[in-house]
Amino acid sequence: MIPPPPAPDAVLFRSSTGRILAFSAGVAVLVGLSAAGVYVGLAALLGRPVDRTVDLITLLPVFMPLVTIVSVSLALLIRSPPWVRLSAAGVEIGTPHARAVLIPWSAVESATLRSRSVLAGLDVVPQSTAIAALQDADGQLPRTRTRDGRRSYFVQVGLFPGGPAEVTAALRARGVPEARPPAPAADLR
Repeated sequence: MIPPPPAPDAVLFRSSTGRILAFSAGVAVLVGLSAAGVYVGLAALLGRPVDRTVDLITLLPVFMPLVTIVSVSLALLIRSPPWVRLSAAGVEIGTPHARAVLIPWSAVESATLRSRSVLAGLDVVPQSTAIAALQDADGQLPRTRTRDGRRSYFVQVGLFPGGPAEVTAALRARGVPEARPPAPAADLR
């Protein structure tokens, strides 16, 4: 359940089950066709008859671990789709099965949009004092991750309606500069 907005100008972004299923089905078809193409190509290179290469018994052991991992990930996404709410009060992150976290803009160290594709993610890094205050609260918090020694809240925003572009526009409207991850340094020796 999504709590009431902390400010009247709040903008809510959340993914839907249908959008997650459509994306997952598209990826599954693409991976399946690619794997079948590679398998047929390898069979032709090795001199095996191409008519026997799409044998289900041969393909099944290769794809069962992949199908299992994708199925479990998909089930977790559908069961608990993430949501983000941006307002004058701050950024609020949650899922239906976790307590929502409201981080005031003054406690946000950085908000970085990673990628611009369907796999885009919003990485919100609160200041260390804000992390300590949030951990003292009761209930399950949205998942965090550690990157470069800093803990952050990471939310997949690529499947939100409007995608990463609308999330970026909402961040800019609230005065949060668009932070992009630094490009890897080129070794020019």
